[in-house]
Amino acid sequence: MTAPFFFLHLPRTAGTTLDAVLESNFSPGEVLRIYTREEYAAHRHMSEEQLRPIRLITGHLLLERLNPPAIYGREVRAFTFLREPVARLVSEYDFLRSWKENHLYSLLNEQGISFAEYVSSTHKSLFYRGKNFMTRMLSGTAFQDEPYPEEALQRAKENLERHFSFVGLQERFMESLIMLGDVLGLANLLHEKRNALAPEGKTLLQEDEVALVRHLNQADIELYDFAADLFEKRVQALGPGFAQRLKRFSFLNAKFQKVSALLSERAGYAGHGGILLPKEGLW
Repeated sequence: MTAPFFFLHLPRTAGTTLDAVLESNFSPGEVLRIYTREEYAAHRHMSEEQLRPIRLITGHLLLERLNPPAIYGREVRAFTFLREPVARLVSEYDFLRSWKENHLYSLLNEQGISFAEYVSSTHKSLFYRGKNFMTRMLSGTAFQDEPYPEEALQRAKENLERHFSFVGLQERFMESLIMLGDVLGLANLLHEKRNALAPEGKTLLQEDEVALVRHLNQADIELYDFAADLFEKRVQALGPGFAQRLKRFSFLNAKFQKVSALLSERAGYAGHGGILLPKEGLW
């Protein structure tokens, strides 16, 4: 049986946009989405029969194992997207403060938690979010509050390079999407941006805040730089023809977005024996 794909969706890395692309390439019965606590509870126990038709698992989920990647007791072909750590954390903070349905909305707004407090907090719901979150997710290591967890960082690098089928970059989304399409065999890559924050809603950091988040996320910064270098090498290996593919696809998708926006405007619509998952498998 061919191993299903697994999208490790790290927050604020263009994952919602990517999810829409992925789901347009699979039939509904082939995709298992686990994002909410209700979805997690409903799918924590899955039988072999239920898992058999699944070709893609996506969500804010922890992998049970990263070397090789596995979930529900079976190996998967894992892929993920990373984002520059400071920008990712600012975007996450702003998004959670503005999205009323999320479980942190009340905490952040009622207590007036600043960005600096968000990344440095010892509150049980915030403790891991602002401190090397990407390294934690990609190493599978439960390290404590360490600005530079060297062993976990090395594991995360090795997992990305050797054990993940693909790693993309939010900042180079179009290139990443084309390359991922080749890996997954996706026929349709046309898309609209989803869950993008309006410019007026973004937090502007002071120098001391930037310094704080960079200090607390030394491993994530090095991991991102490693992934960016790996990504660039893989782009270069594709040769000069890749630049033409990117140019052509960017042109077509720009046209697609214009038509989609026009149709949405006219419609008056704006879009916004079983196997167990571990109890702490959702963040």
